[in-house]
Amino acid sequence: MTSSTDVDASTCLYHDYVTRSVPEKTLEHWASQYITYRYRSKAALWWPATGEDIQFGRLPSRPGKIVQIELKTTEVVGRGVHEVEVDLGQLWEYRRLPLGKQPFYAFPWPGVNWPGDLGEAAAKTGRAVSELGYRRAKELWFANWMVVMTTEQVANVMSKELALHGSEKRGVRRPLVRFAGRSAPRWGLEAADPEVIRWRDFWSILDQCGRDRWPQLIRLPAVFLDIRDGRELFAGRELYTRPQLRQLLDDVAEAQGDVGPLVILEPNPDGQYRRSDFLNNSSVRVGAPLGRGDTEQNDHRAVVSLDV
Repeated sequence: MTSSTDVDASTCLYHDYVTRSVPEKTLEHWASQYITYRYRSKAALWWPATGEDIQFGRLPSRPGKIVQIELKTTEVVGRGVHEVEVDLGQLWEYRRLPLGKQPFYAFPWPGVNWPGDLGEAAAKTGRAVSELGYRRAKELWFANWMVVMTTEQVANVMSKELALHGSEKRGVRRPLVRFAGRSAPRWGLEAADPEVIRWRDFWSILDQCGRDRWPQLIRLPAVFLDIRDGRELFAGRELYTRPQLRQLLDDVAEAQGDVGPLVILEPNPDGQYRRSDFLNNSSVRVGAPLGRGDTEQNDHRAVVSLDV
C-alpha cells in the first residue's frame, strides 16, 4: 500500500490524503485585507467569475495600474509535504493571452516558519490560526510566506506538463512545486528553480512600475500621452518605457482638476508599452469565453486597480 508521503502526484491517487494547508477563501480574504490596508481607498478589487475577465466599466475610471492575481493554496499530501497544484487548462488559457492580460500566480511557501501544519505552528506561538492575516502574527503573518510568480514563469516550469496536455481543457491538475519539510522545493517535472518574489516585495516593486515582461496594464490620461515637449504626437502610437511611464504617473499624481479621457497601455515582450485602442472600450472582456463544461472551482483571480 502506498503511503501518503510516497505517492506519485501524476497518478492523482494522493487525493485520498489531500487537505488544504490554508483554505482558498481565507487566502482571498487575507489578500484583500492586505491590499486594502496598504493602499486604503486607492485600491479597487474585483473578483471575476470563470469566463469573465477584466471589464473596465467595473473598475474606477482613474489613472493607475491594473494587475490580476490568481491565488492558489497548498495541498497537504503527506505529513509535512505540501504541493501547489495548477490546472493545466487554466494555465494554457492564461499563457495564450497577451502579456498585459495574464495574471500573476500567488501561493504559500511552507518551510522555515511552518514546515508541517499551519494550525500547529500558530498554536506554538500562542495565536489562533485566523490571526495570521494580521501583522501582529509577526513571522507567521501570511504576507511573510506568500510568494508571487508571473504566468510566463509558471508556464516555463510546467512546460513539459503543458506540452503533454496540449489544450485548454480544464480539470487536469499537476503540481507546480512540492515542499517537503525544510528540504529544497521540487519544481514541476524536475524543472530549474525559478525566481519567486515575496508577496510584500511584489507590491513595492509594482509601486515603482514593476519589471520588464510583467503582466500589468497602465491607465493614463490621453492628453499626457498625446503631447510631449510641446509637440503633438501622431495618434499617440509612440512606444513608452517603464521609466517614462513612471514619470508620467508621477506627473498625473501632481495634476490638478479633471485630466480628461483615459487610455490603456499594455506591454510587449520587449518591455515597452503601447496604447491599446482595443482595450479602451470599457465593455471589452480580456480573454475568450470558456466552454459550457467549465466550472469556477479553479478560478481565484483578483483584479486589482491601483490609483496613482
